[in-house]
Amino acid sequence: MIRPAVPSDLDSIVAALPALINAMNAAGNDQWGPHYPLRVDFARDLDEGTLFVDDEAGRVRGFAALNFVEPAEYALQPWHAPGPALVVHRLAVAADFHRRGVADGLFAFAERRALALGLTSLRADTSDRNPAMNALFARRGWRRVGTIRFSDATVDFGAWEKLL
Repeated sequence: MIRPAVPSDLDSIVAALPALINAMNAAGNDQWGPHYPLRVDFARDLDEGTLFVDDEAGRVRGFAALNFVEPAEYALQPWHAPGPALVVHRLAVAADFHRRGVADGLFAFAERRALALGLTSLRADTSDRNPAMNALFARRGWRRVGTIRFSDATVDFGAWEKLL
């Protein structure tokens, strides 16, 4: 069941981060690390009511922030749908729940939420060194519209869009 996060979910999310970061780094993806994402990022999402969790019997299997926050670099992208769009941030699945459809469920939830808000698209970005997320975007019908180079990054990021 995907639901809005509650304060007690923060401990589960933060506890999942080391295994997620280690797996990403082992695969050559340094998108996440010791400086991002932090508990404060998820706490802000929670306070803003934009953090959602996939909960199974009280266990957080995955999480995502769904909001309207677009980094400045998004303004340079050739989006197909005019804004506003629902933006997917910090979507991840706890290591114990990989390959069980949790990420698909979170993306489907994001699509339903965008439609319920009267929006016509979703946006997101991910590192070019994150083949799993890039493949998931493509499989779910997202289109890569461009490339982003964040000032603090050493690798390019794909700008992705899903038209609804």
